[in-house]
Amino acid sequence: MELGNPIIIVSAFGRGHWLAAALAQEGIKTTLVDISSKLGVWPKEDIEGPFGFFRNERISESQVDRLYSEDAFEEVPNGFSLWLPEGPVEFKGPLTKFKIDNLPLVPQVKDLLFSSAQDKNAKLVYKNLNDLSFEQSWLLHFAHQWAGTTYMPNARGAEEGESLPLLSSFFVRQATRAGFERSLEWLRSKGVEVLEPQQIVDASFGAGKSVTGIEISGEKQGLFRLEQIVWMLSSEESYFLNERLGKYFFPEGPLESEWCWVRYRVGLKQCFERDSLPLHTVIVDDLYSPWTHENMLVLQRTSLEDQFDVWLRIPTVQRFNKEYLTTRSIRMNNHLARRLSLAEVQILSFPQEYYYTYAQLGAPRYPVFSEKQKARRGKVSFSNLHLDGPEEWPHYAWSASFARSESTQERIVAWWKEKLLKEQKEKRKEQAR
Repeated sequence: MELGNPIIIVSAFGRGHWLAAALAQEGIKTTLVDISSKLGVWPKEDIEGPFGFFRNERISESQVDRLYSEDAFEEVPNGFSLWLPEGPVEFKGPLTKFKIDNLPLVPQVKDLLFSSAQDKNAKLVYKNLNDLSFEQSWLLHFAHQWAGTTYMPNARGAEEGESLPLLSSFFVRQATRAGFERSLEWLRSKGVEVLEPQQIVDASFGAGKSVTGIEISGEKQGLFRLEQIVWMLSSEESYFLNERLGKYFFPEGPLESEWCWVRYRVGLKQCFERDSLPLHTVIVDDLYSPWTHENMLVLQRTSLEDQFDVWLRIPTVQRFNKEYLTTRSIRMNNHLARRLSLAEVQILSFPQEYYYTYAQLGAPRYPVFSEKQKARRGKVSFSNLHLDGPEEWPHYAWSASFARSESTQERIVAWWKEKLLKEQKEKRKEQAR
């Protein structure tokens, strides 16, 4: 059976939902193929990740609509929180300006962090960043590195990616499977065809290095013809899904990350220390040591009052090493115990990688690549293939995936308008004969 729409978006974990809705709103028939369930045994907490949502003027109302199509976000009252050895810094509270003014940052870096626009002054700061000491500029490097998809040493963090708007309103949420299902229903309400196949079996190709269709199996199966395809999986996810497809779209092989984020669950006893913790905070033990392992922890509240998720960045090669994960848990526990001496920190569960194999989990949910891998990222082999996933984003904040989707939307809409114009011209020629 042959089916299809002009646009097919192959998606996982909520990627591309806004793009699909935006294209449908333009009158372009769009199909979103969700293959989340084929990419490993992942709880919603692991899919959601530790990076929250920064709300600023770059996020459009339609994008906010997409975000709230799932579970609702809750604003962190005093904004993004960074807990340093000398105490916490809250980035949208009554003491924010006072706290940042007391940090040993040079005025131009402070101005850049407080500014919402990337103007000429911002370019000048980046150009002259090497003239500043790490102490004078560390927060800008951190704003690039914390959620970045490219790992860089602390003092070179701002050389890659984009700066997060740390001083914007900051939101987090408790993600659920029901929320994800609501998002799929939201897509259908926008006129998007949503498919959840058993597998993407193969792809077909035509002249001019173009993809002409994908073959899927499931309740609705067959060859789905297409004119433009948006592929929202990383190369490693693609190979895990179907090695044949991986070889088509990423002929150089899967790009394995240097680092990845993993999630532990801890219990904290009721005490004033626990009660004063915000919904989300990043704990840095030593600014001058690498922002990895237990030196940089993300502590986030869960739906249970006495349970918290703790995220840390570890070498990807160690993610399935149980001994390594156990050692990290002990060191993480010691770090938390020093900060929360009354809370009696207890490890409740280890990362998914502790309990499952690669065959069951596949690629890490939040990979962080080496700067040496940059040349491999974003290579496109086909004229109508649009890549949009972790390898293409500068960081994991929602603004990065939305910006990439906006760029893809512009290209596809321009193609669509050109196609319609061409068809109209041909129709007029036929009528004139």
